[in-house]
Amino acid sequence: MKQSKKLAFAAGIASLMLAATGCASSAGSSGAGSENGDATLSFMTTEPKSILPQQDPGSQIGMALCANLMEVNSTTQKLEPLAAKSVESKDAKVWDIELQDGWTFHDGTPVTAKSFADAWNATATGSNAWQGNGTFVAFEGYDKMNPLDGSKATADKLSGVKVVDDTHLQVTLTAPNADFPKILSTNPTCPMPESAFKDLDAYAQAPVSNGPYKFISWDHNQQVVLEKWDGFKAGEGFTGGAKTLVGKVYTAVDAAYTDMTAGNLDMIRNVPATMVDKAKSQLGEESLYEVKTASKQQTLQIPEYVDDLKSPALRKAISLSIDREAISQSLLKGYSAPSDALVPPSLDSYVEGSCEDCVFDPEKAKKILADDGGFDGTLIIESNSASDQQLVQAIGKQIQDNLGIKVQLKPTLGTELSERRNSQKLDGAVFGLWGWSYMSPDQYLSQYETGGDGNAATGYSNPKVDKLLRAARAELDEAKATKLYSEAESIIIKDMPAIPLFIPTDFGLQSKCAQLNDVQGDLQYYRAGYGC
Repeated sequence: MKQSKKLAFAAGIASLMLAATGCASSAGSSGAGSENGDATLSFMTTEPKSILPQQDPGSQIGMALCANLMEVNSTTQKLEPLAAKSVESKDAKVWDIELQDGWTFHDGTPVTAKSFADAWNATATGSNAWQGNGTFVAFEGYDKMNPLDGSKATADKLSGVKVVDDTHLQVTLTAPNADFPKILSTNPTCPMPESAFKDLDAYAQAPVSNGPYKFISWDHNQQVVLEKWDGFKAGEGFTGGAKTLVGKVYTAVDAAYTDMTAGNLDMIRNVPATMVDKAKSQLGEESLYEVKTASKQQTLQIPEYVDDLKSPALRKAISLSIDREAISQSLLKGYSAPSDALVPPSLDSYVEGSCEDCVFDPEKAKKILADDGGFDGTLIIESNSASDQQLVQAIGKQIQDNLGIKVQLKPTLGTELSERRNSQKLDGAVFGLWGWSYMSPDQYLSQYETGGDGNAATGYSNPKVDKLLRAARAELDEAKATKLYSEAESIIIKDMPAIPLFIPTDFGLQSKCAQLNDVQGDLQYYRAGYGC
């Protein structure tokens, strides 16, 4: 099967999007924010695969470095123009973009329409192998830069991107997409200065961008240091209160939590449910920040290219063998809800119970499996070793005990797991966390479109689904689009390329100095307030 060229760009796509922070006495120290007024906040991160926004679209570091054309204001929770003055279209296919006047990069050079066009062309170039590449799959000319048959690219620029003048861009898509302004709020659409193209590899180690924080240093496997940029022209809804941000590198959340209890860390994202009560007891209720909008979902994604797992009946049997309610109440202490759909309830397209086989019925599971010919192999479950291993173990044990099949767990470092997923080299199902880059059903369902976002994980393909998703994107009436997305989900769930598991109650941990803030369901370190 042909590998999808379109890679997902949701934060931490299908893997645990874990990050933590703490207080540090100085940017170069390993501690946390100080009450002496240095305004330094530290956060947990794993060793970045890249700090370039276009290379690692879910990167919190990349978000801090970049000011997108559009962005959600953390105060209003509305999508608003940021580096753009306006983004307009009459048909959702041809878009006119006007830039703000007088914006510059951190090095003082001007941000122009060409800065965006050049960055988009570099990201859309298949041979660069940047993960943000798939963002541009719907732009005219993308196919010539990323031929699916393995032939040589016949273009090095997106024909659908036209630089009108220094402050005006015109973008033509292959099909209408009403979500296009939301796409312009994601990391892969960040601009790059002309100097970047002299040596892209060197630039990726020390990027110069236009966001609220500028790059200072990257001590590999130790920390990344960012400093607030005085030249940032946007308001408080797009930045935070820290003068310095220190991303401290951890391989597991437990070590980060230990540092936080010692006063050496300020912030942790995606806190495992198993850690919440302990944090309440040791750090106090005020250390917990509950995200207001549930935007994340834990699933088991099933690669179509793993022959032993191709049967929809096997997938349904696996789903029916998992007692989600028992795990939610016992191991997860009630800080999670069973998932019964391919989208979270916070989206309008959610239909309660759309996954009929997301209930616990071990007898039915065994019968479905027996009628399907049984399963003599071993179900491998791959996961990010940085977190939630207790949860993965509980899921694996239930499948093994209740369905009577062998289960092997395969925890892997996040960077390796991401590479295996994107290159379609997974050995089995993959447990992970999926969250949106912007609030839309398309962020969850497009991964099941042929060649769609994150399609490299499952390789799922269904022409009926493709048609419905294209129609939903083109629909400017939100109510009609919602109905089309729901119809697409009802078809996908019958084949079950992914098994919905849980909708976690999303917590962050914050020190006394850190004041976390979420944006439509996503905690962003660079928007944290400084309270000391």
